[in-house]
Amino acid sequence: MLTHTLIHFLTALLVFVPLEVLLPRHKDKKIFRLHWQTDTTYVLAGGLIISFGMTALFVATGQFILPLVDANFRAAVASQPILLQAVEIIIIADIGYYLIHRMFHQVPELWRFHAVHHSIEEMDWLAAHRVHPVDQILTRGVSICVPLAMGYAPAAFVIFGAFFGWHSLLKHSNVKVSFGPLRWLLATPTYHHWHHGNQPEAFDKNFTGQLPIIDLLFGTAIMKETEGPKAYGCDTPVPADFVGQLAHPIRSAPTQRPTLAPPVA
Repeated sequence: MLTHTLIHFLTALLVFVPLEVLLPRHKDKKIFRLHWQTDTTYVLAGGLIISFGMTALFVATGQFILPLVDANFRAAVASQPILLQAVEIIIIADIGYYLIHRMFHQVPELWRFHAVHHSIEEMDWLAAHRVHPVDQILTRGVSICVPLAMGYAPAAFVIFGAFFGWHSLLKHSNVKVSFGPLRWLLATPTYHHWHHGNQPEAFDKNFTGQLPIIDLLFGTAIMKETEGPKAYGCDTPVPADFVGQLAHPIRSAPTQRPTLAPPVA
């Protein structure tokens, strides 16, 4: 598991660092920006915690939820072409991701966990890893449990997992790219940067993980591909170190999604 994580991390570093140098959205951003050590810790220590948590969640799904789904239905789902299954997983999982992600913004007790991710003040591929394990396990794990119980083939989940993981790095990255008309089909970095914007028009917008059309249907989309937000972060006080961020949801009092205020260092 650790070897796989290290290989993935080094591969991502070799891919995204050159991209952020060649196609930067913010040209003044440094490669070794503030708090890069904290986010690197999330890759290793945070990733290990998340892996164990999601594994436990998937085992529970197989034990308690899978038997409740009709075997013939699961067989029919698994008999579809693998690529079609992968597309269906993306759609189903992203609807679940949208709903759970939105709850993390609107329920004060959940926001304490999600504020860790929104404490990011400089967007890049590495910042994508700064997610509290409880947040990641519930948001991503629960959204995958539904298609998992439906009986999709393991190969389809492998395709989905690779697509989700690399797209997550891209949408957080400091890369200026446009997908043209396809921007409503797949979230661009600019689209997701608006979700992290620390200004009123960006609050509670662009919840979807991959498919912006879901935000459009729910009325939570903001599509400004020609510009990005002026500031990132949130005004909920979040510690800068890894251990402090893990303990933050327990130590802090519940707070609503913050209004515009200077980001906390």
